[in-house]
Amino acid sequence: MKHFGKYIIFALLVLHTTSMQADNQHFDWSASATITSNYIWRGLNCGGLSLQADAQVSYYGFFANMWWNVGASDWAFSQFNPEVDVTIGFSRWGLSVYYIHMYYFDHYTDGTRTKFFDPKNYAPGGGGTTGEWRVSYRISDRIPLSILVGCRTFGRDGYEVAVQGENGEVTTELKRAYSSYIELGYDIDLHQNWQLNLRVGMTPAKSLYTGYQGNFAICHLGANLNKTWQLDKLNMTAFAHVMLNPWKVSKDNLILPIAQAGDQKLNLAVGCSVAL
Repeated sequence: MKHFGKYIIFALLVLHTTSMQADNQHFDWSASATITSNYIWRGLNCGGLSLQADAQVSYYGFFANMWWNVGASDWAFSQFNPEVDVTIGFSRWGLSVYYIHMYYFDHYTDGTRTKFFDPKNYAPGGGGTTGEWRVSYRISDRIPLSILVGCRTFGRDGYEVAVQGENGEVTTELKRAYSSYIELGYDIDLHQNWQLNLRVGMTPAKSLYTGYQGNFAICHLGANLNKTWQLDKLNMTAFAHVMLNPWKVSKDNLILPIAQAGDQKLNLAVGCSVAL
């Protein structure tokens, strides 16, 4: 956790310096904080009650972002799962190209703390770093249709495969999945600053989104209803997010007991955020 504090201090210093220079050097910056009942993402339940925050600086389309999550791993509060993501990229004309580096405050199998940069491939439960390239495009406000494509190329993203040697002996080796994700989105503006965001996500091949099983799968059907309003100089948002993972869904795993919530297919999150 001491490393987590260093990231927060660093981001605050960047924001303070940038805000003083913004008028003269055409920089822009933003920051936000969110509290959510569940940390749900791309058809996956990644945690229970969570506090999330982010800070971003940009200059003529180039941007850097740091995002933090501190929350319970589940609603049974069995443990906590802090995470920090660092993103660099370019965004202009509705097109964004960026790389996101995700670090989980985890341990290697020998009990030592994971490194912030570790490109080695690990199976699920090993290593604490992953990296993903993403490309997204949104047509326009008049045609609010968007597409996002992401592919993991760094850190843990492995699964074991059986390999038969020349002497007939069967061993296992770790193969990188290059987990890929494609998402189509459509945003609907409603009255009085209400908005509905609809998302359909899929994975084209064996990936983390299906537990490194199978091939192509629809793994995310999501709807996010949110309302924004202004409070002095702050932008406030309240939201409700419903997410269904239709891959191998059944009546037995649609909703599970609270201690197994991370494995259930239907998830709901409610929360609010404040942004500068």
